[in-house]
Amino acid sequence: MLGNLKVILETKESIEPEEHDLIMQLSPLYLEQLQAAEQVGEQRGEQRGEQRGEQRGEQRGEQRGEQRGVIRGQQELVLRLLNRRVGGVSIDPEAQIKALPLAQLEDLSEA
Repeated sequence: MLGNLKVILETKESIEPEEHDLIMQLSPLYLEQLQAAEQVGEQRGEQRGEQRGEQRGEQRGEQRGEQRGVIRGQQELVLRLLNRRVGGVSIDPEAQIKALPLAQLEDLSEA
């Protein structure tokens, strides 16, 4: 019925009085349906957006956690190697080692 209303409005240049009355009666219903559909669409969009955001956040968190684990492992390896070769390491070199990026930690562990 509302589809017919749209067709009438799009195809006719002049509207009969009965059609005009019908259109006036149906237009609030049509607007209500449009608003309800928009709300449903917005809710679905928000839910999808939240799900995607959560998934991306989880992936980033996992990647960061893995990177931190690799870095900590390299730091521990370098400190153990230094302890074996040089003896106890004081706090200053340990802090410097922990501040190194992963690539430098790998180079240092190989050296």
